[in-house]
Amino acid sequence: MPFKRRLIVSTCLAFLATIPQAFAQRVYQDLYTVAFAGSMGVVMDKGLGPAFSEKTGVRYQGIGEASLGFAHLLAAKSLSADVFVPVSQAPIKIVEKAGLVDAGTAEPVASTQMVLAYSPKSKFAAQFAAASGDGWINILEQPGMRFGRTDPNIDPQGQYLLFALQLAEAYYNRPGLAAQITGAQENNAQIFAEPSLLARLQDGEIDATIGYESAIVSQKLPFIKLPPAIDFSSPALKALYAKASLTITAKGITKIVHPSPLVFYAAVLKNSTNVEAAQDFVAFMLSRQGQAIFAKYGYNPGVGPKI
Repeated sequence: MPFKRRLIVSTCLAFLATIPQAFAQRVYQDLYTVAFAGSMGVVMDKGLGPAFSEKTGVRYQGIGEASLGFAHLLAAKSLSADVFVPVSQAPIKIVEKAGLVDAGTAEPVASTQMVLAYSPKSKFAAQFAAASGDGWINILEQPGMRFGRTDPNIDPQGQYLLFALQLAEAYYNRPGLAAQITGAQENNAQIFAEPSLLARLQDGEIDATIGYESAIVSQKLPFIKLPPAIDFSSPALKALYAKASLTITAKGITKIVHPSPLVFYAAVLKNSTNVEAAQDFVAFMLSRQGQAIFAKYGYNPGVGPKI
């Protein structure tokens, strides 16, 4: 090949290498916004958001809060976003009912399970580290235990904590366990905003909580795995999980809710102002690179069908 032609080819290849390969053909608005479950703050703000921006050049804005609360704000048009990524099916059903998402379009992008997390600064830390079987229950029942959780009326994680303790009563034959650990369902002494709960655990303001393994791994906190019968990790145990129930009140409406396996769903909202970026961000989460980022921060692959 003549030198001049080789030079031209080399220059073209070098130029092409600077173009994001997966989405090079797209033209985006400058900014896209993702509303996500508050527990996903680390994987979104340090992993997926920056990685997608680096690949495409579009600016990322993330807002994390309790999934059910977000769903109601989105449905009421009090909050706008391009992509919604909650945990569990209930928040998706709320925005679907409001006409913001079509049925069968929300993608399962990741999954997790419930674990018992404890503060490395807690006076009970050594006991938790040595616990086996149902030993974690005995520690939670000790005087002076500071247990934290989120509001079950607005946050799925707060609901799943109570669901897990309900199922633990039957699994370990410990009737009354849930009330003994949490007191009333709406016990303000234990309830904190979702984004602050794990920060309080890290700082030693509370001793323990039951939460999503993905968020706890992301925050590098110590934890104890729970049996599959109470951790909501297995689709094969869906019928068993559904035996747990709570009566909750949101937006003045009282209803009974049941758990399902813990799956994170991603949906492009119909009132998105940056549809192309929103669609490609969901595709990115499902891509090999996106799934590798999820895995790095403690998430498992999405399971089950679209909803």
